[in-house]
Amino acid sequence: MHSTATQPSPMPPLPYRIDLSGHWDFFSMNTCVQFFTRDWCGSEVLREAEDVFHAAEDRFSRFLPSSELTMLNRCAGNEVVVSHEMHRLLTLSLHYHCLSSGIFDPAILPSLESAGYDRSFEQLNRRRGQATQPRPEIERASVAALDLDSRRLTVRAPRGLRIDLGGIGKGATVDRASEVLSPAENYLVDAGGDIYAAGDGPDGCGWLVAVADSLREEEDLTTVRLRDQALATSSISRRRWWQAGRRSHHLIDPRTGDPAGDGVVAVSAIAETATDADVFAKVALLLGVREGTRFLRAQRAHGLFALSDGSWETTEHWPGGYE
Repeated sequence: MHSTATQPSPMPPLPYRIDLSGHWDFFSMNTCVQFFTRDWCGSEVLREAEDVFHAAEDRFSRFLPSSELTMLNRCAGNEVVVSHEMHRLLTLSLHYHCLSSGIFDPAILPSLESAGYDRSFEQLNRRRGQATQPRPEIERASVAALDLDSRRLTVRAPRGLRIDLGGIGKGATVDRASEVLSPAENYLVDAGGDIYAAGDGPDGCGWLVAVADSLREEEDLTTVRLRDQALATSSISRRRWWQAGRRSHHLIDPRTGDPAGDGVVAVSAIAETATDADVFAKVALLLGVREGTRFLRAQRAHGLFALSDGSWETTEHWPGGYE
């Protein structure tokens, strides 16, 4: 399940000036990223915003041997000086860990690798006949064990604690790119379904965004209009592979160390920032419909739960049903 920006339909020539829609796309973080601006005045900052994504991937990817995250994970047990960007993202991770009562926990990398997600997704053996072999049981750790010093910009992780920032990094990067694009005032950032939409959109009624159906490719469940809001979707139907004869996926429940699964296929969350929406969608999926709804309400966020039987439920005041 993913969310996509719906581009305005071509319009015939008019006898007066209309706003043009600038569009910029590129590949980063293993996904297609798109920027839309209401007019070309924002085009000068599009490349600068693209650089934000490439810099974040270089810094936070666990698949790049030279990334800062990879080096941090190698140094578990020692105090390490980190960049302002890394310190900020780890501080945010601790905030969401506390907010979610431990459900959001980036220190699940050993469990991800044990489940078979030990390399970039396109390199995984995803067919049944090429099943990844199970790994030995691993001792689970928590991001709460990180020791952060904001004055010296240092981090100390206990031995064995290794971090994956995939559950927060993309949303945080969308927000950072949005800051760069803010002079455009009317713009949308879409990073493979992690979306932030600013302003009133091309038609003055908000940016029209489709929420796709995770069980039926090329179909949408609903559409929403976003104004100065973010939307992100967390799904167990996209990044899947075979592990010891069973289907596995990338969303690890830190309470068990295993891939989640209780009938919820995907959750889309609408919140004030893309970081919030990214994390809230994952937490709600892990909690399930009842507890997930309660969590989203507490955060004043909206959510849509797509279920394995093809049905879906939303929280109160979900702004769906637009055409």
